Amino acid sequence: MAGSRNTSTGGSKVPSTIEDMEEAMVRVHALWRRSPGGGKWPFAGDGPWHLAQGEVGDIKGDWSETLIETDSGKQLPVRKVESREPRTPLSSAEVDERDRVTAWVGLVADEQLRKAVWLATEALARGEGRVPWTAIAAWVRWERTPNALKLRYRMALGAVVCGLNGWPSRRARVLAA
Repeated sequence: MAGSRNTSTGGSKVPSTIEDMEEAMVRVHALWRRSPGGGKWPFAGDGPWHLAQGEVGDIKGDWSETLIETDSGKQLPVRKVESREPRTPLSSAEVDERDRVTAWVGLVADEQLRKAVWLATEALARGEGRVPWTAIAAWVRWERTPNALKLRYRMALGAVVCGLNGWPSRRARVLAA
């Protein structure tokens, strides 16, 4: 029952499989996007910044043009501004989860693999159907094949799972297979 062991933060489970670990790391990307600053722009992304107008009638940001018909039968083009959904603030439990899972990435010993884990889970968090291993291998300057990087990625996640659960590190190879 080592896989069902609870942690001290919020009663959430420590991942016992690579798939659970990957899912937790994908979730943390969404939490980072909702964090203040979203990791990029210092101004609020959910504010009216994308609606700022340079001149009267000039719309900046996302918009669509539709035709409406008046009562007299005349068609008028109308621009509709499409704004993004506002970010909801993180609860204290979500901040704890974000920081805890982010610290798990630090348990990956090799810096190249740490970057690859972060980029691969980020690609999955964006909703891409598959991880672009060739692009990630180029980004982290991986000298072997992208398939070797994929295997090392699974081994790294397995090593983190073993470390969190107190299992011997040789079990990571079994988890990755």
